[in-house]
Amino acid sequence: METSSSTIKQKWKLCAFASIIGCFILMLRLNENHNSVRLLAFQNKNTTNIISSLEPSSFIENGKPINGTKSIGHCNIFDGRWVYKPIDSPPLYDEFQCPFIGDQVSCQRNGRPDFDYENWSWEANDCEIPRFDGKDLLERLRGKRVIVVGDSLNRNQWESLACLLYSVIPSSRAHIHVQNGLHKLFVAKDYNCSVEFHWSPFLVQLDTSQANGTKVLRLDKLVTSAERWRGADIMVFNTGHWWVHSGKFRA
Repeated sequence: METSSSTIKQKWKLCAFASIIGCFILMLRLNENHNSVRLLAFQNKNTTNIISSLEPSSFIENGKPINGTKSIGHCNIFDGRWVYKPIDSPPLYDEFQCPFIGDQVSCQRNGRPDFDYENWSWEANDCEIPRFDGKDLLERLRGKRVIVVGDSLNRNQWESLACLLYSVIPSSRAHIHVQNGLHKLFVAKDYNCSVEFHWSPFLVQLDTSQANGTKVLRLDKLVTSAERWRGADIMVFNTGHWWVHSGKFRA
């Protein structure tokens, strides 16, 4: 009888031990499943965040990069500011040594006593603009003909560009031709490159033969001097300022 009772006790102990082990294994499984669910949710959340972080809107807000990210693809070199840099940005040419600048746009010839205005540089907001390299541009323009056509605004642009290019080559290797302000020519001989200015404030023909003395712009016909533009590799045009002129130039 004692033996039978002892056997029953051992079976109960074994059963209790097995139950404890089973509960422990069950708890481990439940905890593992819970962690798996949390991990899956975390992974899904991260995946969502990664996907959303790749959206353009996270890099660009209102057309501008945010969080210190700079996007070259959305760079606008015309969106920026002037920065005064008296040491880092010395002038690229001396206006007294450039033969293209007219008296009317020369600060020094019109009595300005200082040179501080030459130390301002343009900086774009969303990208870094390399400093102008005249020799690099001449190399890019090797064998090409560039024409700049328009009014005094484009003439000023041509004068500035011509000075920038003239300053990086020996003066003996430059050819200059000026025809009464109507046509200006700069040639860099070693690069077989020419940069020209053609005066044409309207770009189209101005008809002054009206019986009543009025002037009429022929929008369907280019100015007769346009024949001289033929053969150019690069053309830069501007017009508009003279279209609202009054007085004898009114059309």
